Amino acid sequence: MQQVRLEAVKRNSFGKGSVRALRRAGSIPAVLYGRYQDVVPLQIEEHVFRTFLRKNSENVLIDLEIKDHGAETAMIREIQQHPVMKQTLLHADFVRVSLDEPVTVAVPIVLNGTPIGVRESEGVLEFPLRELTVHCLPTLLPDEIQVDVNELDVNEIVHVGDVFLPDEIQVVDDSQTMIVAVSPPKVEEEAAEEIEGEEIEEPELEEPELITRRRSEDEDEE
Repeated sequence: MQQVRLEAVKRNSFGKGSVRALRRAGSIPAVLYGRYQDVVPLQIEEHVFRTFLRKNSENVLIDLEIKDHGAETAMIREIQQHPVMKQTLLHADFVRVSLDEPVTVAVPIVLNGTPIGVRESEGVLEFPLRELTVHCLPTLLPDEIQVDVNELDVNEIVHVGDVFLPDEIQVVDDSQTMIVAVSPPKVEEEAAEEIEGEEIEEPELEEPELITRRRSEDEDEE
């Protein structure tokens, strides 16, 4: 994996007031830590960081150029966003990495194709596991893990153990964990529920003619 350059500045002011002023000025606070070295508070221009994120995945290997500090090889550990205004970036955590030491990272899963069970049988696609956690050297980290689902039929499942990756990349997740499956069409289930819950109307019966004993006796006299 190629390293991507990102510029930052060492931050010397702290506290809530300082952070608010920093954001008003168009920058976001950040921090660099890891590998038993000192924590380095940072600030990054927000528009620069947004452009960086649009062009690269969060698992990209970063050549972090820090003014008045020097270059560090790092990866993004966490990006904090505003809980309501999701587009507002609040903070970024970077962790130092060594190109010679493995890292454990969650990599997004991307599905390729449309399952045959969805195309031909109107099955329902279920995709509960959106990331795979892998352990490998930073230079071997994939940006994404692709899973082909074209031939997946109704009631068929792709588990973690079904995904092929190079031997140098170790998957941490349990091999029996489900990634994606095609369930039977919900229409059939809903129809069955409607039938079970439907009230059966009793047919209206005409009231039978009442033949009294008196009428029978009169007929006998005739």
